[in-house]
Amino acid sequence: MHSSVFQRHEIADMYNKTKNMEGIRIAVSDDNEILACMAVKLESKGFLKRFTSLSIIENAPLYQDSEKGREAAEFLIKHYNKSTTALYTNVKIDNDLFLEKIYESEGYNKSECLNYEIGLEKNTEAVFKKIHKSRRKNIKRAEKKGVKIIEAGKDSLPQFYGLLRETYSKLQIQIPDISYFNAAFSLMPGNVKLFFAIYQGNLIGARLILLYKKKIFDWFAGASSKHLGLFPNDALVWHVLEYGCKNSYELFDFGGAGIPDEEYGVREFKKRFGGQLINYNSFKKIHKLFITKLGSFILSISKKK
Repeated sequence: MHSSVFQRHEIADMYNKTKNMEGIRIAVSDDNEILACMAVKLESKGFLKRFTSLSIIENAPLYQDSEKGREAAEFLIKHYNKSTTALYTNVKIDNDLFLEKIYESEGYNKSECLNYEIGLEKNTEAVFKKIHKSRRKNIKRAEKKGVKIIEAGKDSLPQFYGLLRETYSKLQIQIPDISYFNAAFSLMPGNVKLFFAIYQGNLIGARLILLYKKKIFDWFAGASSKHLGLFPNDALVWHVLEYGCKNSYELFDFGGAGIPDEEYGVREFKKRFGGQLINYNSFKKIHKLFITKLGSFILSISKKK
């Protein structure tokens, strides 16, 4: 089974400890041996739960590389489709043709997505040289201007969350409740790290990453719009890459770069850190079309009020 950080056994507990979220674990076993399993995240909009429930599955099911394991994985997907209460489901699959074929056969629509991955080496200078000249300049400018990068802990989550809300509200993207991040630090303390960019004692940028095996996953980031000229985002990404090099991590996953042939402003920023452009497939299935459309209509009205 090729596990990922989003299929750790604690992940469903993390979802269950988050407001407007639910975690579901399902598995198939044979003689006390797990053949296939997966964690599912169910999100909703509070009192509009019936009209807004969305499920997210990341790189799952995990399954044994055997005939029984593959049969179990197929059974899990079919069982999930019959039993889910979600209006629709989004699935991300990273290079597993077997799972992709099952999701397609079960009526999921496939679409292509992009991401950037950066290979890490113990030689930080080699990684730095791969970064585009303009980004390297920004990293050095941030340092010269006095921007400091520090590691923060769970106690600093309120500050981080405030910056995150400022950043994402301008993009009109909803973020999870702060309980989501509290649960991550409580349940997976060894897999979460938070870095702050500080200027003259003020928080001007932050980056939250997940660590799993030899991989670093870029999870959430925010920066003060008043201080973008100090290049906190450039400095933070470089600090994370440097951290990965010095601690024997092999890969940095930038967490997505949009959809091909569609504009995505952050893609250019990520591109200039010298990573490799990766294509992967995502899948979506609407389980209850009428209620999904009704929920979208209700949400659009509520936003106008």
